[in-house]
Amino acid sequence: MNENFNKWAKTKKWKIVEQQKSLPVQILERYKNIPKSWLEFIDGYGAVLNENGTVWFLTADNFYPKREDEFRYNEFELISLDAADDDDEWKDDIKAFWDNHLPIVMSVKDGYEYFAVELDSGNIVSGFEPEFEETEVIAEDFDDFLNMVMNDEIF
Repeated sequence: MNENFNKWAKTKKWKIVEQQKSLPVQILERYKNIPKSWLEFIDGYGAVLNENGTVWFLTADNFYPKREDEFRYNEFELISLDAADDDDEWKDDIKAFWDNHLPIVMSVKDGYEYFAVELDSGNIVSGFEPEFEETEVIAEDFDDFLNMVMNDEIF
């Protein structure tokens, strides 16, 4: 699949940086049932982003700690937790949601948006600001999602 994706990305002027890095252990411990197809997809990529840098696939490198001024893989979770302020029940709900939703694509193209794997079902969902935890199913699995991307149905 990566060969087809690489061809598509080249025609769309996406930037691809190769890199061999594995997901951090704490990510593998937090997220259960990570789809093998997504793990295989990110293998070898250090960065995959559109030519404007406004949409990017999360790769293993994105899951390592970043400086506070950099966009983190869990940026939208952090925004939601900040909005919850001192409401511990709301914070617990937010954390439970994100424990079951692995972000795989981030976008700042038209506001904050993400695509994530819903780990219980394997579905790919999308969420937008300001209610990041309200999602819409986009595809049944990562392979379907990637096909939609390469057929220009997404982005």
